Amino acid sequence: MASRYPDRVAGSPSGVEDGIARLVLTPLVGVTVPNLAGMIDHSSHSAAGLLGAYLWFIAVAFVTWEGNLRLYLRFQDRTAWLNQPWHRVRLLVGLILLFTIPLTVSALWGWAAISNDPNANWRSIGTAVLAIVAAVTFITHVYETLFLVREWEGDRRRSEHLQRLNLEAELLALKSEVSPHTLFNNLNALSHLVEQRNPRASAFVGALAGSYRSLLRSGSKRLVPLADELALLEQFLSLVTIRYANGLSVTVHVDAQAVQRWQLPPVVLPELLENAVKHNEFSADNPLQIEIRLEGDRLTVSHDKRPRPAGASSTGVGLENLAQRFRLTIGVAARWADSGGRFIVTLPLLAADGSNIAQ
Repeated sequence: MASRYPDRVAGSPSGVEDGIARLVLTPLVGVTVPNLAGMIDHSSHSAAGLLGAYLWFIAVAFVTWEGNLRLYLRFQDRTAWLNQPWHRVRLLVGLILLFTIPLTVSALWGWAAISNDPNANWRSIGTAVLAIVAAVTFITHVYETLFLVREWEGDRRRSEHLQRLNLEAELLALKSEVSPHTLFNNLNALSHLVEQRNPRASAFVGALAGSYRSLLRSGSKRLVPLADELALLEQFLSLVTIRYANGLSVTVHVDAQAVQRWQLPPVVLPELLENAVKHNEFSADNPLQIEIRLEGDRLTVSHDKRPRPAGASSTGVGLENLAQRFRLTIGVAARWADSGGRFIVTLPLLAADGSNIAQ
């Protein structure tokens, strides 16, 4: 029968590190119980006789402990005592009546018959048996508590592992949308350049290939350094520059040392750049000003709001996807808002050494 507690400690049938406890308590019980019950008249025995008597009682204590434990483990799969506690009670009572009492009565009576100790009578034997039953009951409760704690801990670990797998699957699904979304926008731009027979189309293809090589390297990662993300933004900015000449101006206010300290999900800044291009009007005479600032443990990306007269087509992937990726990787979702005619996206960052979680 399969056990509920498969992670056994070597040498221990219970799977609990009880070696020291058993080494100490077994002799203690073997010596204490017969003395408390008044079974031994020390004056009736030689030193060798007393030694033999106590070794006998220690052996009885060991066999009682070991036998009860093994039998309890043999049948405890059937108890399910959290849902049916009376099963556990019946098991404990059954072991006491069918194993503990017969074993200890036989062993103690056998010693009394061999030793002829005047104090070893049925009254003292009965007292000793009651003491042993109390000890067995107490020790069984201790084991069951330890088993329950182990099972709760195992359930907690399994739950955390399952939750982690679910989060990873959700993150993978979100990330799988990013690359097609970015490719969709750039292919539309390339198609437009080709239709216009624009001489910059060839340069755009080359820049697009280079950008996608970088995207494939970083897009599979959970987090990337801010420095790598800014470098990827530069590559995608070259695509936008080919498409729109001087229509955009991107200013980065980030200290050169800080870019190595912080991490964020990959391909975030290129996405925000594309969203700004898609949903706002701009020209070489009136370029769209985009600012990127590091403010504490947050990165803000902002630009003027100049909505296009006709809404731009969308794949349905964008800020909500981005917000959820931050929630899954950093624990805090990205936020966005309109303020003073500007659209501002706030991105929480994670320190590269993992020392902070943005709040």
